[in-house]
Amino acid sequence: MAGVLSALIAVLGTLLGVAVTHLFQRRAAARDQMVAAQRQLRSERMTVYSDFAGTVTEFRRGQHDRWHRRDEDPDGPACLEARVEAYRLRGVALHALFRVQLIASSQTVIDAARHAYELTAGVHEASDRTELSALGNRARDALEHFVKLASSDVR
Repeated sequence: MAGVLSALIAVLGTLLGVAVTHLFQRRAAARDQMVAAQRQLRSERMTVYSDFAGTVTEFRRGQHDRWHRRDEDPDGPACLEARVEAYRLRGVALHALFRVQLIASSQTVIDAARHAYELTAGVHEASDRTELSALGNRARDALEHFVKLASSDVR
């Protein structure tokens, strides 16, 4: 009888050990998966935010070019080319804004991105060089504000 009891205790101990080990391994695996997912999300956010900043910077440059070509010769082919390029850059920037909206963790980051985009879109409407410079600076400052907010979203 003592041998059966010893064997039963040994089997129960083994089963308990297996169950506890399995539980700890599941928790460790879940934790590892969560860390990997957070790293992936951080990497994707960095890419999206960086792409947005780059495309809005190019969009702002295109808006400046559009204004200067119109100022030089409103009916010339260079003005038309600059306007078409500005429209293309606007589309690229809008696409980047949509990506920000899909991945950002806070409405504040999205609002800052939208504000930077909207200010940049209006740069070409300046009435003179002074206003062009002021609008361009406001758009650049709004983009820098977005970058500051976005950097806290990827930490």
